[in-house]
Amino acid sequence: MNLPLLYELQHLNKEMGAITRKLRELQEDKDMKKYKEEYQRLKEEYLKGEEKLKKNAYRQEARNNEIRNIEYNMKSSLEIKFSKETNTVKKLENIEKQLEKLEEKKQAAENEIIELINDADNINKELAEIKKKLAFIKKKFLNCKEDADKAAAGLKAQKSELQAKIDSMMKSIDQESLEMYNRLIKTHSDPVALVKNRICSGCKMEVPAIDYEALKGGNQELKCQSCGRILFYKKS
Repeated sequence: MNLPLLYELQHLNKEMGAITRKLRELQEDKDMKKYKEEYQRLKEEYLKGEEKLKKNAYRQEARNNEIRNIEYNMKSSLEIKFSKETNTVKKLENIEKQLEKLEEKKQAAENEIIELINDADNINKELAEIKKKLAFIKKKFLNCKEDADKAAAGLKAQKSELQAKIDSMMKSIDQESLEMYNRLIKTHSDPVALVKNRICSGCKMEVPAIDYEALKGGNQELKCQSCGRILFYKKS
């Protein structure tokens, strides 16, 4: 079993795992997620504001139509007031009361229109403010994405280069050693443990002296009695 190559392969696989994690972290960037959520919230708020404006305009139109109808009725009542049909005091009083009620209705509709215009102005101001916030959040998101894309491109280049090294190294390792490594990696992410000062780098437990001496001699393949990793002694 070629332990030096397996140990180097393990080191390269660890580097590959670290790059993969960094790429995943970039994809799940908290700032980008925060900006996207804030942008979506503001967009929904903007759409609600636009809906309010539509309803406001509809109500203004309805009140204007109401005023036109009132004015038409007032004109008709005035014509009757000064016509020959109004030939008694009682009829005159009734028409004047009717005109007063129409005037009150007209005034109420006009007041409501003024309120609706003020409301529309306030909504437009809110929408203008939301637009500014949307532009700001969008700029922050795009800057953040640009930085993440640059970082990702660098990591992908490293990953591609590292994969080429791993593929080349695997061709240099015999099939039996690779099969052993792949079996152990299901249990440990680092199946080959470097032994230094009689300590297993995998589980941090002490290796028996007899095993340690055998490792130093380089004529035996041993596993850690504590964790089951393949022990590797690197000669200086």
